Amino acid sequence: MSRSPLSRPQSLLAAGGMCAVSLVFLLFIASPVQAALGMTGLLLTELGLLALALGGARLLGEPLRTVFPLARPRLRPTAGAVVLWLGIYAPVLLVAILMQLLLPQHTAEVSTGITGLISTVPLWLRFLIVAVSPAICEEAVYRGFILHHLGVLPPWARVLLCGALFGVFHLDVTRFGSTALLGVALSWAAVCTGNLFYPALIHLCNNSVSVLATVALEMAAEAAPEAVATGAEAAAAVTPATLGVYFLLCAPSPWLLWAGTALLQTGAPRRPSRAKRACLCLVLTLALLAAGFALILSQG
Repeated sequence: MSRSPLSRPQSLLAAGGMCAVSLVFLLFIASPVQAALGMTGLLLTELGLLALALGGARLLGEPLRTVFPLARPRLRPTAGAVVLWLGIYAPVLLVAILMQLLLPQHTAEVSTGITGLISTVPLWLRFLIVAVSPAICEEAVYRGFILHHLGVLPPWARVLLCGALFGVFHLDVTRFGSTALLGVALSWAAVCTGNLFYPALIHLCNNSVSVLATVALEMAAEAAPEAVATGAEAAAAVTPATLGVYFLLCAPSPWLLWAGTALLQTGAPRRPSRAKRACLCLVLTLALLAAGFALILSQG
């Protein structure tokens, strides 16, 4: 039997409490389990997060359908989710490469550790643990329980705060920016649609690329072991020209984000007008192109 709806302070406290509990779980339970069991420990971590989300909703006496809204996916917003992911992927890579430039040693250690862990299991199991389980379990915590209880805030505040908390959740300064940015896109998809399927789909697409990247690295290592750079060498290879290329890759992102949002939103179009949005996208694209070419030419 469900209880009466939570007040604004209670709802915010529930969101903050779930974030705190998940961090404590990661630090004091999940980390030792992962250290002992490797990828099996990572899967148990994801299942533990799902249990926290479901248990939290049950503890508060809230209907699961309300906290974790799921509906049959439709073609238009499904396409919108994929387009939105394509739009955010290059900016996520840009932020990651910036961190690689600022903190090369730590970034290399984290990247090498993650890749080494993922590579210990077959491809199908990597996909299950690294792509499928986070798309379900982490989304249940963040775009489910936490975003639901941030519903007392304006939509923009919900999206930004949930994204920032998702960045903190990854417990690493070099990954905060990229995961927070991805978290903003995931939260935006959830707010636009009111359906957990779409942020889960974006999360699945994003993590699937990471799985495929480990396969590509293994194939490269087998073909030419001497040509594969170590994590430290790869970090040291980041130059202004490299950064410029990533700025250029981000140039289509404003248009993709706009198109993805339009496909996700099934209601009436929102302000600002289409012309204002097009002008904003054009300005951002030109700025990204200018920054990219400037960085490339500065090295040549």
